[in-house]
Amino acid sequence: MTKEEKKLAPRYVIGVLLLAAALAILIYYLFFYREDSSFAVKDYPSVKHVLFISSYSESFETLDSQKAGIGKAFSGSNIQLDIEYMDMKRFNNKENEDLFYQSLKYKLNNFERYDVILLGDDAALEFAETYQQELFAGIPMVFFCINNAENAIRAGENPYITGAVEELYLKDTLDLAIKFQPEATKMVAIYDSTLTGQGDEKRFYSVKDDFPGYEFSGINSSEYTLEGFGEELDKISEDSIVIYMSRFEDVNGNLYTIPESVQYIVEHTRVPIYRVSVAGVGEGLIGGKMVSYEKSGYLAGSIVLDILNGADVADIPVVTKGEGQYCFDYQVLKKYDIDFSLIPKDAVVVNKSQTVFEKYKEILVPVLLLLAVCLCILFILIVDNIKRRRLMREIQKSHGELQETYDKLIITEEKLKQQYEENKNYIKYLETKEEYILYQAEHDYLTDLPNRRAAMEMLNRLIAAKEECTVIVMDIDDFKETNDAYGHACGDEILRETARRLLKLTDDRLFYASRLGGDEFMLIIKADQMKQDKELICQIKQDFAMPIVFDEKKHYIRISVGIACFKGDAADASELVSNADYAMYASKKLGTNEWIYYDAGMKDEALKRKNIKNILSEACRNDGFYVLYQPQVDAVTGMLDGYEALARLKDHAISPAQFIAIAEESEIIILLGRIVTKKVIEQMVTWREHGMELRPVAINFSSKQLQDRGYVSYLKDLLEENNISSNLIEIEITESIFLNNNEKAMKLFEDFSSIGVRLALDDFGTGYSSINYLTYIPVEKIKLDKSLVDIFLTEGKDAFIENIIRLAHCLGLKITVEGIEEKHQRDRVRDLEGDYIQGYYFSKPISGEDVELLKNPIK
Repeated sequence: MTKEEKKLAPRYVIGVLLLAAALAILIYYLFFYREDSSFAVKDYPSVKHVLFISSYSESFETLDSQKAGIGKAFSGSNIQLDIEYMDMKRFNNKENEDLFYQSLKYKLNNFERYDVILLGDDAALEFAETYQQELFAGIPMVFFCINNAENAIRAGENPYITGAVEELYLKDTLDLAIKFQPEATKMVAIYDSTLTGQGDEKRFYSVKDDFPGYEFSGINSSEYTLEGFGEELDKISEDSIVIYMSRFEDVNGNLYTIPESVQYIVEHTRVPIYRVSVAGVGEGLIGGKMVSYEKSGYLAGSIVLDILNGADVADIPVVTKGEGQYCFDYQVLKKYDIDFSLIPKDAVVVNKSQTVFEKYKEILVPVLLLLAVCLCILFILIVDNIKRRRLMREIQKSHGELQETYDKLIITEEKLKQQYEENKNYIKYLETKEEYILYQAEHDYLTDLPNRRAAMEMLNRLIAAKEECTVIVMDIDDFKETNDAYGHACGDEILRETARRLLKLTDDRLFYASRLGGDEFMLIIKADQMKQDKELICQIKQDFAMPIVFDEKKHYIRISVGIACFKGDAADASELVSNADYAMYASKKLGTNEWIYYDAGMKDEALKRKNIKNILSEACRNDGFYVLYQPQVDAVTGMLDGYEALARLKDHAISPAQFIAIAEESEIIILLGRIVTKKVIEQMVTWREHGMELRPVAINFSSKQLQDRGYVSYLKDLLEENNISSNLIEIEITESIFLNNNEKAMKLFEDFSSIGVRLALDDFGTGYSSINYLTYIPVEKIKLDKSLVDIFLTEGKDAFIENIIRLAHCLGLKITVEGIEEKHQRDRVRDLEGDYIQGYYFSKPISGEDVELLKNPIK
């Protein structure tokens, strides 16, 4: 035995002695203590009901520890704990949240009121805040394991909400990592864009000021494919301290468990990977100071007990500090040759090669033998105690049976009659409940209209009977924007009022109204009479011309409508509804508030658009785009001033006018925007390497890209990584970006300005309110649309162009005139004192290589 082992030996002896003392007390209780109140009646408290809403699934790595902590806190209390799982880590989308909301709402409406709501992790807290008034009004709520501390503190200001933040011991872990890696100069965090990841990112950068001299950066897995993420990990240099915080998804929406992420990260890095959460330690991560999910659950459970015992939730402050535990992997410490003397004394070390029993078996063997003897004695006493208690239970049982027999003998005829009446009432209740469940299955919970299933059954019956009918599919225009701008409560009221107005139309008509889902409704007219259809259309237009008032604000509803008719042919219900859908989407292309009848060409057009959408998705995944650059020149000197970047498809002869419009109908435009941005920056780096003088490049920014909240940060990082000045990038926007998004748009402009990127207003003059926008948006340049040049840049009409140029100059703006294709057009723009010219007269869009061959000035 070594000296160190001899020093530790007394500690184990003391521990065994304490265990023996505890056994002695237990033996005394079992052997000598006899209770005399076997038949005493105990006063049990009433059952309290607590609902635990978890953000994740039952199989999520940290959930068992959370439930164990809650269980310890509730031990001995008369509490019934129910658990509902949102599963937002695997299905982080609005559809999943809506399904969870519908399911929970149904359960809450059919179950007695809960006394307290427990909220596990960020998604559950956000859900509870959103639906507090509708689902949890007046019920205390306790959150825990929240990553976004700002959201938690803000939520704690609500008089019905309190809880605890999931404290991440970032600073403690990074302090120790510096001791482990004294040569390190960089700190890199791995996170994603989930709610958990957003909180992790904020916390990582919040400690940046505590480590001056270290370069901080992050890898957001949500912005990369699996392969791209691996490439970013491979780039991490050996002078980096890397901390893995969260990585549950990639840019394609693929989901990953913690073990999968740990394995992939370890395979692609050459440095230790630190962790501030226990999940993953022992599987390749070195470790760090950990969050205890069991203690977090215990703390939340204790707060619940305080509330159930009379404490006012408004008086309970949000807990922002917790207890942590250092935990490390022995094998990883050895792999990176870490000095074990640097490990804190109270740290837990896993994956050790030698067990405690192997180290101290000389002491433990005789002690365990003694313990075995004690256990034998204890077993004998327990058996005796069990026999005694069994005898007492038999006596109690006999007493109970005698009492039960006596009670049966005194049941009167009146009681039997009462029981009979109660049974009849219960049977009626069951019949009513069955009718209710059937009604719920066939009707929409929000609008009380028949749902899609009921409507399709109705339509199938009409078609099977060869009855002529007309299907009308309606979609509320810009509903999502209204919902985002004014909240779900406003959106729900618009849907309910829409349903009420449709129900009014059913009077005196062979008419059936239903909600297909979302903001889409379907009407079925049980006759194919065009005159009646036109009367109905006029009636609907009149009804929807009236505004819907919510929260003292008027909302004017516009709808796109598609119409398809069945005249006894072989079409089925699904095909008929699809035809009406095709017509409805065709009406959207024409603008809002349009009505269109289906024709066969619409289906072909829809399939063609779907094919183009598939091509675009494939191109986003496999580098299927390239960028051309159209020069912009000084109107007076002809000197090259800059370029506009224009996206093109590599392997398909599809015009930008086609594929850009289709990309803007989906999330593809967000990916395409980032692809074009990255290719532009890479091209500028190539130009610089070839000795070219860099000039500004304009990048188009769609209104749909407002949803890309990380775009400005993405652009900023690209510029910094490649040492490109931000004033060489110009973002071109159109006035469509302001429709229902004014507040978001202004925030975006502020973000662009903060990093030094310039703004230009494209397609000026094509909208009805462009001049109004110029009074408050921070653009430096406007671009005059080609359609105005073709109409007004002619003799006798060019005063219009001249006035627009003067207006721009009066506002301190530069103006670029697009679509210049003739010399006389160029000369006239110069005479009118326009600033810049762009068009085929100087150059068509050309490749980056051809840009290097341009001569300056351009003739």
